[in-house]
Amino acid sequence: MEIKTGPSLHPLLMAGRCRSYFTSRGEGFNPADPYGGFNICHYTGGNEADTARCLSELCNATGLDREHIIIPTQTHSCRVVTVDRIPFPACELNGCDALVTRMKDVAIGVNTADCLPVVMLDPVSGTAGVAHAGWRGAVAGIAGATVEAMRRLGSDPADIVYAIGPSICPECFEVGEEVACRFPDPVVSYPDGHGGKPHVDLQSYIKLQLARAGVPQTNGQPWTEMMCTRHHPERYFSARAAGTASGRGFTFAIII
Repeated sequence: MEIKTGPSLHPLLMAGRCRSYFTSRGEGFNPADPYGGFNICHYTGGNEADTARCLSELCNATGLDREHIIIPTQTHSCRVVTVDRIPFPACELNGCDALVTRMKDVAIGVNTADCLPVVMLDPVSGTAGVAHAGWRGAVAGIAGATVEAMRRLGSDPADIVYAIGPSICPECFEVGEEVACRFPDPVVSYPDGHGGKPHVDLQSYIKLQLARAGVPQTNGQPWTEMMCTRHHPERYFSARAAGTASGRGFTFAIII
């Protein structure tokens, strides 16, 4: 299988026959349109015809039929679903925020616009997982729950490699004290002093969670602020930049 990357589809992490990619807004869109650009998310508003067109383009780029692209309806939960058959019932995708699979030629992914898309690949067992980690899901333990679901499919956490896709950076992720207090001190900072608003480093927190679940920190791909959605709304969808009624980027894994 050949994945055709381009202006709106980019490689993220490769490990043996396990691959992952993310979408950006692409080219030729109106920056004033919060849905402008490549967007396959079907539950945040936007024009259904545009969403269908983008999904058709993704099918062409991956060579997959529509039923082989699995898209959950996310709710900031800690629910992980195992994709073990095609067609997969759409009703089982409601209210879940992570997917795992051992099936070949099936794309499992999540939609995000500032939250963290976390890809986990185990090239030894041939298992893949993708999680949506906003602050609620992160605190609830979505990363560890995804590792556990992969373990039940035969994965050894020590063999899992991972990457975090486009998401909000610590500099941009300003929160209230009621949110900051849910996180350990090492991932909370006060750039303007303790009289200012706290900021949370979600990327570091997810890495800590994965380490607790048995995934070595050295197995993580570096994340840079060039992938910050809030800093680069011309490239990525950002709910903080455009509001929650906006498009989403899609980050997915596939076993070939």
